[in-house]
Amino acid sequence: MSAASSSTTGGRRRIRTPGIPSRCWCGVGVTEIISRSNPNLYHRYYRCLFATSQRLENDNHVFKWVDEPMRYSS
Repeated sequence: MSAASSSTTGGRRRIRTPGIPSRCWCGVGVTEIISRSNPNLYHRYYRCLFATSQRLENDNHVFKWVDEPMRYSS
C-alpha cells in the first residue's frame, strides 16, 4: 500500500499517514481521535480502536499525537 492510498475506519475515509500503521499489533484498526481531556483539549491523536474501547492507558497499543513535532537527527 503506498503512502497516498486511503483506508476506511469506522465508516470514515482517511488518507494514510506515513509512519502511522493502519492496524495495531493486536490486529485492530487505528483511527484519529480528538482529545477531550483538559491538559490536551482538542489535540488530535492516532489510537488503536481496541485500546480506545477498553479505555486502556499506558499500554503497548498504537498511540501517536498528530501534531507532535518531527525530530531530526544531525
